[in-house]
Amino acid sequence: MGIMIIPFVSSLADDMITAVPQSLRDGAYALGATRSETIKQVVLRAALPGIVGGVLLAISRAIGETMIVVMAAGLGANLTANPLEAVTTVTVQIVTLLTGDQEFDSPKTLAAFALGLVLFLVTLTLNIIALYVVRKYREQYE
Repeated sequence: MGIMIIPFVSSLADDMITAVPQSLRDGAYALGATRSETIKQVVLRAALPGIVGGVLLAISRAIGETMIVVMAAGLGANLTANPLEAVTTVTVQIVTLLTGDQEFDSPKTLAAFALGLVLFLVTLTLNIIALYVVRKYREQYE
């Protein structure tokens, strides 16, 4: 999942870096800054809120992906700290609980909806944090 999210994060970071106004770069060069100093001190600082927001957006997108997690994690209900063993995730449990014909008021169906609600709340929380970070550290440029 992490490898699948890398192009998403790199594309957002590239967009944020190119969105930094040229006047900021020119101002840094006019003050005598080198190219590396301009990148570190001006460009990255101006693009940092967007990059952080993109990373948090990618994390929430990775949490919400269902089928790739089902295929990668397997269907074993196991929780371990060892990354080499099969584990279970919320999305895997939702898929296993909702297979076949289920009545709406059965405990399995209600548990699947509760897991979906938890997944939604975690994703919503990450998106709210991303919006807060972007709004707090964003500066308005011409």
